[in-house]
Amino acid sequence: MNPLETPTTLPRLEPGSIERTRLLARLAEARHKTCVLILGPAGCGKTTLALQWRAQVLGFGHEVAWMTVMPGDDTQALLDALFTALDRVDPDIAREARFIYNRDGELRSPDPIAIAVLRSLMQRPRPLVLLIDDYQNIGDARAHALLQIWLDVAPANFHLVLVSRSVPPLSLSRLRDRDAVMQLDFADLRFALDEVRAFVRSRHPDHPERDARRLHDITDGWIAGLQLVSLDIRRQPDRLGRAAPVQNPHDFTAYFNREVLSQLDLPELDAMTRLAAARGFNQALVDGLLGDAMGPALLERMRREHLFLMPLDGMEREGWFRFHPLFRDLLFERFERWPEAERRRTHATLSQWFGRRKRLREAVHHAVAGGDLAQAADWLDRWARELFLNGELQRLVRAVAELPRAVLRERGSLLLWLGWAQLCYRQFPACHESLAALRAQMRPHDTEAQAHWCLLAFSLALQEDDIPTAQALLPALQTLRQGGDAVLTGGRRNLLGWLCIHLGDFEQAHAVLQGPVPCREDGSALLDSPFGALMSQALHGFAHLHACDMRRAEPALRDALAEAERALGPYCEPACNAAAFLSAVLYETNDFPGLHQLLEPRFDAIERVALPDAVITAAVVRSRLRRLEGNPMEALEGLERLEDLAQRRGVDRALGFALIERVRTQLHMGDVAAAHHTLHALQALARRHAGDPRATSVRIVGLSALATAQVLAAGHDDRGALAALEPLCGPDDPSMLRRDRSSAHGLRALLWARVGQRDQAMALLAQLLPQAQRQGLVRSLLDLGDDFMALVQQALRETPHPDPMLVFYVEQLQAQAGLHRPQAPRPAVPLKDVLSEREQEILRALAHAMSNKRIAQALGVSPETVKWHLKNVYGKLGVTGRDEAVARARDLGLVGSV
Repeated sequence: MNPLETPTTLPRLEPGSIERTRLLARLAEARHKTCVLILGPAGCGKTTLALQWRAQVLGFGHEVAWMTVMPGDDTQALLDALFTALDRVDPDIAREARFIYNRDGELRSPDPIAIAVLRSLMQRPRPLVLLIDDYQNIGDARAHALLQIWLDVAPANFHLVLVSRSVPPLSLSRLRDRDAVMQLDFADLRFALDEVRAFVRSRHPDHPERDARRLHDITDGWIAGLQLVSLDIRRQPDRLGRAAPVQNPHDFTAYFNREVLSQLDLPELDAMTRLAAARGFNQALVDGLLGDAMGPALLERMRREHLFLMPLDGMEREGWFRFHPLFRDLLFERFERWPEAERRRTHATLSQWFGRRKRLREAVHHAVAGGDLAQAADWLDRWARELFLNGELQRLVRAVAELPRAVLRERGSLLLWLGWAQLCYRQFPACHESLAALRAQMRPHDTEAQAHWCLLAFSLALQEDDIPTAQALLPALQTLRQGGDAVLTGGRRNLLGWLCIHLGDFEQAHAVLQGPVPCREDGSALLDSPFGALMSQALHGFAHLHACDMRRAEPALRDALAEAERALGPYCEPACNAAAFLSAVLYETNDFPGLHQLLEPRFDAIERVALPDAVITAAVVRSRLRRLEGNPMEALEGLERLEDLAQRRGVDRALGFALIERVRTQLHMGDVAAAHHTLHALQALARRHAGDPRATSVRIVGLSALATAQVLAAGHDDRGALAALEPLCGPDDPSMLRRDRSSAHGLRALLWARVGQRDQAMALLAQLLPQAQRQGLVRSLLDLGDDFMALVQQALRETPHPDPMLVFYVEQLQAQAGLHRPQAPRPAVPLKDVLSEREQEILRALAHAMSNKRIAQALGVSPETVKWHLKNVYGKLGVTGRDEAVARARDLGLVGSV
């Protein structure tokens, strides 16, 4: 962890700090409130009071996560600090949120991160206090939006304490109406006379009582003024009677320049000025910047004389420190007036110190500030690969952002890693630009650069569902010289395996995915990233799934998921892909409880980091699960999310799957008109792809034909449905996944029986059932409905000597068809007072069949916030989805009939 990039090490109380007894009593009474504000100008004792309260509230059984916002911090730095603070309490709190943040690129919305943290907090029994010091340094609206979500929907065990020089731009009116906010301001924070007396006794035991009253008058109880004047009178006791008032930051600046800086030796002042160029420092940095002769002595003196040094850690020699903001501002203004050559030397020393310790952003920042752009690029060259392979994309991207774009484009290696980061963040147009710039720079005989370019281009084609481009790059990928490069070895293996799966060559896919685990330069196994061995395992399972071999897919994917979770945690890229593919197996085998447990906790992460195939799979499975559980509106909401994602990324195949599932859900609801409308959209998409031999286009045309048949069959146009199915019924038609082909053949058999062609129906079932039994299919047949299962039973009765395994299989299908999920318990208490005002608003919107997106627009909140409120509504009503919620609310008289 980089304490400068994530400045969340806990401050400690200075020795001799005066206990703010009256304020602590007020804060003790406020420990159950949702939000506490401690507001006042710099130097009024806000942080010290917060530290004293932290010690107190720990005694009440609360857990406390402390973070400090540094000047110049952006939202990413804030989130780094937040996650590190939460990790000190329990790494599980922010595990999912950290993963989402690291793969969210531009952080378009803080909602998924906020909701992920809230989900974790809901599982914790003890109250948690999040205390944010120096909140006024937050300038990004997205950071305020994240905290606003927490304040709007905070569970009872979450408390937010904001320490700030200014009033935070947050909406607290709802909380104030509920008496859930406490605020202390400058007037509250001033030292009373008895506290000034205690302060004087702690620092000047020999001074008379009247000095305390005089200090109180001079400083008006302002703690920074007390410290400053006290420092001065320790040096010159007679100064107290002549001291001018020091009651605000402006007085502080004038007094400090006049009375304190003038008392320092010039070498000491220069040394502290040099230190001010860094945002923070520890003993090693001080020694490296100032030398062994001055460094240790200076830091010890600053600590001993309270020279506005703020320790960020309880460890004396190894901890990190920073100057008081007012003090640093003064010193940094002085540093900026130094000769340019001296400033450059300081930045160069800092760059070397941070760079050798892999603190990349600080190293690049100081190299650029010192005018050494080549050194800045060298630091990126040195550490970018390791950061990328470790999945630390945010640290890499933020370090790259410190470098001027012109310099970046001169280094092909840096363009490469920038391109990989852009790909991981789904910034496809920007990745294309980086690829073009990288290719323009490549020398004809630079085989290593050509290999990396090929790998990145192939990966981009994968993400964009561009099979022709991937196939065009195939010869170069197959002959790629890997050497000992783990990126090339693992990347080539996984990409070739993925392409073989899409081309239907499953045996070749398994062969390609075999081999030893690729190793990094230090000899450690490469497990994470798209190139790692764990992704190879997930792709093995995907190959079995794509081949419609559920019996082999399930153990392979379970093993891949377990190993990924054990090695890297539940939200890593291999785990998300394995879980998404496994969800299709669990749905197919009718394991709904296992499916809920697998998919729900990580669905957001799957959307952000998984392969397009995994994203489509998880979204479709989730939609079907909602529909079968009696919540078709929830199913439609999930499909709308998939459609938005498909359109945003330009993946037509995902859009095709979303539309056919929408057709099925609307038919399930009996909304034939809506199904026809959706079908027309899918047919229009298919017409754009008609005649295109690419696998993606063929698949979209096939989805359109299948949806057409389903709509016609629902309207009892059986012959029209058979005609629509005719192109899909070849022996190994590429327009259908194998398990979808089983559904198409089953529908075809049912339609033949309905039009009186029983012999053809029975002949087709005789082929279909043994194959489905070998593949382990369940839902593919059950989803065809009761009429189809009755036809299967009849076919079995008419078979003279049926295969015992086939008889057992059909019996199991019948047993699975009879499974029903238990009804959720109904609450016995009146709910009108239990539901919050916002929850009642959302419930009324549900009754008017408004989508989550429309509810969010109407209420002026985010869709993620709506989803969070819906979860709370469902819990209070004892239901699992919007359809049940509306019915239950009408039963209870909470909403009227529409």
